[in-house]
Amino acid sequence: MEKLKPCPFCGGKAVMETFTTSFEKHPRYRVRCTEKGCRVALDWDWFEEKEALEAWNRRADDGTG
Repeated sequence: MEKLKPCPFCGGKAVMETFTTSFEKHPRYRVRCTEKGCRVALDWDWFEEKEALEAWNRRADDGTG
């Protein structure tokens, strides 16, 4: 699987988080920056890890969005 790109704002390391909600048993995925003081994270989450990764790695100038 493709690697997460650095944070588009500060260049910090990004991590994939997996979690479940109290009303669902299927895991969800989201990505956030780990740099202290940087609060960049995707505002939504996905049922598929690949979808979260692709959304995080998409950049305005890369021809995909």
